Amino acid sequence: MTQVAGRERAPWGGRTWARWAVAGLAAAAAALALPQPAQAFEEPEAAGIVIVGVPGLTWSDIDESVTPNLWDLADQGASAAMSVRTLGSWTCPEAGWISLGAGERAGGVAPRDAQCSAQSSLQPPADTGEGWTVEGWDAFIEANSAFNYGARLGSLADALAEAALQQEAAAAEAEAEGESAPEMNPGSCVAGIGNGAALAAADTEGRIAYWAPGLESLPEAMAACDVVIVDPGVVVGDTADHAPDTTTDYDQLGEDDTEVGTEETSPVEDAGEIEPEADPVRAAAAQQADTAVAEVRDALPEDWRLIVAGISDASAPSSLHPVLYTGPGVERGELTSSTTGRDGYIQLTDLTATALAVVGADIPATVAGAPVAVRPDEGHTAAGAVAKGTDETAASAANADVSPNFYWSLSFTGVLVMFLAAHYTAGKDRFRRTARTVLIAFSTVPVAALIAGIPPWWRADHPKLAFWGLIAAGVIILTTAVSLPWTRQGVRPVLIIAGVCAGLIAVDQISGATWPLHTPMGYTAQAGARFTGLGNYAFSVFAAAILLLVCFIPWRGRTRVWGPLAIGVCSVIIVGAPMLGRDMGGTLTLVAAGILCCLKLWGRRLSLGSLALAGGIAFAVFAVGGILDYLRPEEDQTHLGRFVGSVLDGSAQLILIRKARAALGTIDESMAFISFAALIAAVLIWRVRAPIRTSPVAAAVVGLTTVAVIGGLVNDSGMAIPGFTAALGFGLLAVAVGPRPDTPAPIEAEEATKAPAAT
Repeated sequence: MTQVAGRERAPWGGRTWARWAVAGLAAAAAALALPQPAQAFEEPEAAGIVIVGVPGLTWSDIDESVTPNLWDLADQGASAAMSVRTLGSWTCPEAGWISLGAGERAGGVAPRDAQCSAQSSLQPPADTGEGWTVEGWDAFIEANSAFNYGARLGSLADALAEAALQQEAAAAEAEAEGESAPEMNPGSCVAGIGNGAALAAADTEGRIAYWAPGLESLPEAMAACDVVIVDPGVVVGDTADHAPDTTTDYDQLGEDDTEVGTEETSPVEDAGEIEPEADPVRAAAAQQADTAVAEVRDALPEDWRLIVAGISDASAPSSLHPVLYTGPGVERGELTSSTTGRDGYIQLTDLTATALAVVGADIPATVAGAPVAVRPDEGHTAAGAVAKGTDETAASAANADVSPNFYWSLSFTGVLVMFLAAHYTAGKDRFRRTARTVLIAFSTVPVAALIAGIPPWWRADHPKLAFWGLIAAGVIILTTAVSLPWTRQGVRPVLIIAGVCAGLIAVDQISGATWPLHTPMGYTAQAGARFTGLGNYAFSVFAAAILLLVCFIPWRGRTRVWGPLAIGVCSVIIVGAPMLGRDMGGTLTLVAAGILCCLKLWGRRLSLGSLALAGGIAFAVFAVGGILDYLRPEEDQTHLGRFVGSVLDGSAQLILIRKARAALGTIDESMAFISFAALIAAVLIWRVRAPIRTSPVAAAVVGLTTVAVIGGLVNDSGMAIPGFTAALGFGLLAVAVGPRPDTPAPIEAEEATKAPAAT
């Protein structure tokens, strides 16, 4: 963009830089597969397990006086907040039950209205005389075949049936060899109590090994099968009078699960905002569920385990729901699973895997969940668990509430800022000082949104006001900090803002990734897409910040080679390591962008060969990291290792199709507008300021463009990747480039003698 001097080549001769690059990337690939901390507690086997599902049950429903049995379970066992996300923005009971039986996100047949009235009216299975079968099972199969999750309905029952066949085969083999046959377990099946439980207990043909309508048959069900699913026939929800409408959500079923906090994953406006409040109908339903739990506990043998879970939402909007786990070998504490990687959080599909693990059955590849593990805590109490669960639920809901406005505000403001950047770098001298300040201020918004996750803003009396107040404060502080006489010179504002952004994210990932959990820059747990690691939006600004640092730090001598390499390797580890970022698409993107950026920075001419080299190395790092992750124990694998497993078992195409459809669906979403505006502004600047003759600017353009293009293609967030990349990087790059040399702005002319040009 500037007309300054020619390119410089890297000071090291020969192929030394290549050897450094290979060594660094090899280290990064190895680091991507470093093992995560071992599970803190290994559960012994139990004779069986009962899962009681209570649709609509929330943490706020658990009260010492109203629901004493649930309170006692929360006090004696382990607990967690559970995302019940299946298809669409909220999960109704029918979808929750069918997903429990499938171990994968699945949908119901009845319409999903805001009050879940259609999917709450479940019918009992038909008695064929030789057993029970779910009527209309083919309709469930057909409905779910339209979604790209590949849910195999009935996987729970089929896995236990397969375990029974394996026992029979082992017995036959032992008998043939004249050895004593192993003792057979006649209970390798799933029994259902109640209408909803029939959907979870059915096998792939819709058949049920044992079913009964009421809890009086529970002892008989436990005698017949090792896994018993119980639907007490109650939905804990508000009355219909508390909802403004019963709009049916037909919009993005199966397509809107890609990234938490987007307008797709947040409650749709016409779904009906339901404010939780004291409701005698809700309290009565919770008491009814508590009574059913007491009856189950009285009938439960000492060597059986019990899970009580809010199996689904009762209405829109979606929420987190409690899971209470007790029984032999279950200590007091918090639950976690490898699918969330965060203590105190699990997913609905984890219950399926847990049931199979408890009774010793193999977990099939069709089950997306993982067995839960207990993090023992001697100080665990019911009061503490309920308070934490209620707070987590409120935080998740508040984040979902503010996210759409944040994205639209950022994008629409960004459109104006992109064209302001074009004016600043290629237009006339008028308003340049103001334009520079606005560019810097806008680039701090994503950083301020990251900082906003540190204090618990959702606990304020007015959460929205508190959130926007934190954003405004962050913008003012950061903008002021880079506008002081000793910080505003040259590219110092760029380095400071990019450094703060990269440093915040790096510290957060190393310390446990706690800040983005409840901010629009991260993820919201109720959507179930990501619970820890580096979200797609945070990755975009992190990658932009890293590339700006690599390009505009005034490297000298040999540091021009190993300095960018060191930053690049560390950033790849932060993005992709399973104990840190866990972002497989981000790893692929950042490696490719980093290589091309460094080549340009070192004065190399980019060609098809260099593009192929960058792509090949990026894919190699991605593949090596994925394979090493896949070779670890299944309970420790991240989604990178599980993706490799899906490639090996042939189901990867469903994942890729789903991600591609999700990415295409973002073309008309909020962050797409700022992406298109950045593209137009870049063309305008290019027409006036081309050709780019300085290595730092050229390298930054190449790196940011690569992140925007590849990131948008390989991540399911689609247009949000270039949008957030532009939100941080475009304005800062314009500040680094500066105004046209023939018409310098006053501030640049004033400081030209104080600091050497960086571009």
